[in-house]
Amino acid sequence: MTAALLLPFAQRLSDGLLVTPEEVPRGLACKCICPGCENPVQARQGTEKVWHFAHTKADACASAYEISVHELAKQLIRERKELLLPALEVVVSARGENGKTLIEQEMVFASKIVRLDDCKVGRRLDEITPDLCGSRKGRQILVEVTVFHRLMPEKRQRLIDTGLASFEIDLSVFKNQQASRALVEEAVFRKPANRRWIYHPKKTDVEAALRGRLEKRLEESRIAWEQSEVKRKAKEAEGSKNREALAPRRDIIPNQFKIHSTIRETASRPVAEIGWKASFPAPERWQPARKAFCTRLELPEPRVDDVMSNMTKRSHLASTNPVELSKQWSEALGVSTDEIFRYFREAGYTQDYDADQ
Repeated sequence: MTAALLLPFAQRLSDGLLVTPEEVPRGLACKCICPGCENPVQARQGTEKVWHFAHTKADACASAYEISVHELAKQLIRERKELLLPALEVVVSARGENGKTLIEQEMVFASKIVRLDDCKVGRRLDEITPDLCGSRKGRQILVEVTVFHRLMPEKRQRLIDTGLASFEIDLSVFKNQQASRALVEEAVFRKPANRRWIYHPKKTDVEAALRGRLEKRLEESRIAWEQSEVKRKAKEAEGSKNREALAPRRDIIPNQFKIHSTIRETASRPVAEIGWKASFPAPERWQPARKAFCTRLELPEPRVDDVMSNMTKRSHLASTNPVELSKQWSEALGVSTDEIFRYFREAGYTQDYDADQ
């Protein structure tokens, strides 16, 4: 027993029931024994500590506290013939083709108190002896109570193998909290969160129905994903085709075009000598120039508009210069920088070209 936890319950010899120090005379007159080692204990009813039981020998029983809480919980259920059942919620999940987890769930019933027609302790069933075996309307319910130690996997499986409804009540809160009769009663009858189903016959059928719904959603998800993949691959193929179509244009040498001498001279000038015109050109000027650009180089107008429109706003022009922008457009459109400068001149963007008009 943990040193900080005092023995709260002992077994009264007269009737075999677990009792509290308040229910018996003081000292050895209590006529009680330890529920763990079955040695005599005395009722301590002092003023400095909570009332408790203590072994008459110096060495206290190490398992006394845990066994006393465990046995009192069983005694309370047997006396009341009541069970607070856990909620039965079934959840199934699976990962779809798109990587997202799909979930189906159903609340079969919420936690509830049920009355038992009978309740027995230590009744052996096949290969297992559960802590409690209750019966209600001809159906059996098995109960396991745990305090310091968890329910072992072997016993859990044997409970499942019975095919009977069974659940666990977890009283591990009393590992660090001093137990009293009132606190144990509250934990056993009014705390739905501290219990879980080990097995319930309804779960199998509900789970099967949920898996059927989940499989349907997974199939729909798979079809949607495959359709999106087809569209994505088609888009990638179209992009690759467009890039291949533009690739030959990058190999065209500037001398293949009839380029005005002023354009060649301007393209070779230092950046400091080439600047944007102070006023933004009117649409009446740059729109015909752009159309002529597309016709001259046999480029699709939507593609040219997509490239040029992103960098011809006044705020964008302020962050670059004609030479740098011509390099970007040349790469994007697969044409020479001289052709880009010719467009700058005809559209009225640069200061030096405007002087030639």
